[in-house]
Amino acid sequence: MPRATRRRVEIYFILYLLALVLLLPDKPMPAGGGMVLPGDLRLDLQPERVRMECNLVRDSSGGLRIRSLDSENVIRYNTGLTDVDVRARIEDAATGQVLMVDAGRNPAALFELQLLPERQTVLFRWHPNYADATPRTLRVTLQASAVPADAGGPNAGAGRHFPTGLRLNGTAQFVLVTNVTRHSENGQTELMPRVDTIRIIDSSARRSMGTFWIEPARDLISGISQQPWAMRLSMGGADPMRDLAALPLVQASNGATVERYLDTAARMLMVRGTIPRSGKYTVNVVAHRADGQVAQTSFDVQCLSMPAAMVASVMYPGVEYTIETNLPDLEGAKAVVLDGGREVAATSASVLSFTPRLSDTGKTLQFVRLIAGDRVETPVAIHVRGFPPPEIRDVKDYGSGDKKKVIVKFYGDKNRDRPSLEVVDGNVRSVRKLFGNIHAANDADDAGVAWIDEFEVTRKDNGQPFTFTIQARDQRGRTSALWREPAR
Repeated sequence: MPRATRRRVEIYFILYLLALVLLLPDKPMPAGGGMVLPGDLRLDLQPERVRMECNLVRDSSGGLRIRSLDSENVIRYNTGLTDVDVRARIEDAATGQVLMVDAGRNPAALFELQLLPERQTVLFRWHPNYADATPRTLRVTLQASAVPADAGGPNAGAGRHFPTGLRLNGTAQFVLVTNVTRHSENGQTELMPRVDTIRIIDSSARRSMGTFWIEPARDLISGISQQPWAMRLSMGGADPMRDLAALPLVQASNGATVERYLDTAARMLMVRGTIPRSGKYTVNVVAHRADGQVAQTSFDVQCLSMPAAMVASVMYPGVEYTIETNLPDLEGAKAVVLDGGREVAATSASVLSFTPRLSDTGKTLQFVRLIAGDRVETPVAIHVRGFPPPEIRDVKDYGSGDKKKVIVKFYGDKNRDRPSLEVVDGNVRSVRKLFGNIHAANDADDAGVAWIDEFEVTRKDNGQPFTFTIQARDQRGRTSALWREPAR
C-alpha cells in the first residue's frame, strides 16, 4: 500500500509541471520585427511638372517654329523599392484615343520613358511631331509597381516581414499641352532656354505631394435631349484611391441630377447624367486632398436641338411618301411610323419611304424619332384620309361648235385611278378620252398626288343647242359635282 500511494503522488506532480509549462508566455518577437501589412507601404510618384507645354508659332508662309518646349519631366519615387516596373498611359483629351508607352530608350519616338533606379527617378521625354502640330491636350497617367527592398531578400528573416508576392502600385498624372499661334508679337521666333537637370535629394525627407488639380476630359458635352452621358476626370498631385479626404463633391446647376464614382482600374473620377431637355447646365466638381488642399473644375452639358423632320401631316392610301428624318449621326438613332403600338415602317437613314395602305384610311398614325429606344420629341401625327372625289375643272370650246374639251382633276395613281366621264343628259353623241394628254396638276394640293385628265365631247344634233350635263367618276366609285354646259 505505501508503494502505491507514492506512485499516485508522482503522477500528480508530473501533471502539475506540465500545466506550468503550458502557462508560460510565448517568446517575444525581436525588436523591429513582425509582419508588415500592405496598407503600411506606399509607392509614391512625384512629378516635377504637372503641365508640360509645347508653344509653336505659325509664320506667314505656313511654317511652324518652336517658341518654347517642355521636353522632359522628372518623376521621383520613394526609396526602399526593387524590381520597379513603369509604363505611361497617354490619352488624347479630345478623341479619347489611348497610347501605352513602356520604359526603354527610344529617342526617335514621340514619347520616351526611362527608368533610373539608382536615382529613384523616372524620366519622361516628349518629342512633338511638328509636321502635324495642332492644338491638343494629352493626359499622361504614369503607372508603376515595385517590390519592397527587403521582401524575400537574404535578410528578410532578420527585419520586417512582408507577404509573399507583395507588389506596391502607384500612379501619377500630368498633361501635355500643344499651343499654336499664328505669329509672335515682335515677328521673331524665340526658343525659350531650359535646362533639364536631375537633382539628388535626401529621399528620406518628407516630400510635397505637388500641385493638386482635377480636370475633365473636355469642357463641353453635347447631345440629344434625355440621352445619357459620362465624363472622365483626371487628377494630379493625388492618388484618388488613397489621398483624398472624401469622394469629390459634384453638383449640377438648374436642378440637374448627376452621379459620381471612382473608376478603380483607371484611377479616375467618373461623372454621369442625362442631357437636358433644352438649354444646358454646368457641372461643378470640388476635390479635397487629405492635407487640406482643394482642387476644382467644371464642365457644361448642352442639349442639341434636332432639325424638324419633314413629314406630311395628311397622307392618302396607295401613295408613296418620302419622309426626311433628319436623324442625328448617333448610334441607336431610329425613325419609325407607328400604328398604335405597332411599328409599320422604320429606318436609321436620313430618308424613310412610306406608303399607307387602303386599310389605314381614317387612322391617325404617328411618326417618332428614337435614340437608343427612347423618344426624343413629341410624336408627329399623320392623318390617313381617303382621296377626294374627282373635279371637273373646265370645259373649253374648240371653236368649231361641234366639239368641246373637258378638263378633269383626279387623285391617286396616274394609271390605276384615271376617271371616266359620264353624260347625264344633253346633246352629246360621244365622249372620247384623250389618252396622251394626262399630266400632273400644277397647283399645290394637300391631297397628295393630283393629275389632270382630258376628254373630248362631240355634238350630236347640229340643229340643237350644244348643251349637256356631265359628271366624272373615279375607280373607287366617287363622283364629281354635276357640270352643266354652258355654265349658267
